Amino acid sequence: MTAETWTVGRLLSVTTDFLADKGSSTPRLDAELLLARVLALTKIQLYVGFERQVEPAELDQYRELVRRRARHEPVAYILGQKEFYGLKLKTTPDALIPRPETEHLVDEALRLAKKHWPDGAIQAADIGCGGGAIALALAANLPQADISAVDISPEALDLARANARVLGLEGRVAFSQGDLAAPLAGCRFHLICANLPYIPESEMAGLMPDVGAHEPHLALCGGPEGLALIRRLLPDASEILAEGGRLLLEIWPASLAALTASAEGSGLAVEEVGRDLAGHQRIVTLVSAG
Repeated sequence: MTAETWTVGRLLSVTTDFLADKGSSTPRLDAELLLARVLALTKIQLYVGFERQVEPAELDQYRELVRRRARHEPVAYILGQKEFYGLKLKTTPDALIPRPETEHLVDEALRLAKKHWPDGAIQAADIGCGGGAIALALAANLPQADISAVDISPEALDLARANARVLGLEGRVAFSQGDLAAPLAGCRFHLICANLPYIPESEMAGLMPDVGAHEPHLALCGGPEGLALIRRLLPDASEILAEGGRLLLEIWPASLAALTASAEGSGLAVEEVGRDLAGHQRIVTLVSAG
């Protein structure tokens, strides 16, 4: 009996429909990324090779990856990497997958650095660094800056250090394990970035299975209002900010009013609020109220 023939084009079409039925929000992209990995091709090469026949061994590998995706495992974990701010980062379930919204935080940090410290010779910190996305993006784009990165999770820090090594940025970022800003006491920073857990407890059950069932709960849940860790950070951040320094936070949009009140109680004031691509108030810049 002749084996069924599968071309790249046919396989992508069938897999896209299958993943859409399983609830993927990006079924075509998922199908392409997984097949590109199995065939060791770029997406462009996939498109110009639609008539290429997929060999049985390749088909078996692909089906296994697709089965994992159908169980809502994130593509970034299946592939073990995710691009963030032009950097290819290793990804594991030990840390949150870097997201496009967080690139807006890096955009704002770089804009502020260029505006207020044009020589780039600044002290910057990434608190709750996870796999190192923000710290490494700053290091890659601010070659004169001294960067510190902190996380409470030793596994996340191991991942961040591994990413720094692969990117050739190992000597540019000082990694420390500890609770929020505690390892940075006594230092002064021009920029502090913090993408801390900010999803309110009431919203956790409504997360997509890709997120809620696979990404670390420690990096997601921010307590009743999504501000539990952020509120703890504010007074310490106020203490270690240099004169004219800024604290940049990524937040749950509905938490803005409560954050503003908490910041004022810690000697900080909201300077700017940036919106993400969906128009949600996401990136908050705080400055000393004094």
